[in-house]
Amino acid sequence: MRFRRLTPGYFRVLQMQVAGLLKAEPRNPVAGVVATLLAVLGLGSSCYGVWKMVEQRQPPQAP
Repeated sequence: MRFRRLTPGYFRVLQMQVAGLLKAEPRNPVAGVVATLLAVLGLGSSCYGVWKMVEQRQPPQAP
């Protein structure tokens, strides 16, 4: 069962899955690896961008 929106019914399905009353759909094991890889790449590129912006910042001039 897949829902396209976050509805109360969707949350109920998730609660039933957690309680063990409803079996989750089988997943492709590669999907978890790809999701983790994308998360790491996203965090890495975000940190790299912030690092570069901080590196370019000029120190304040003393009066």
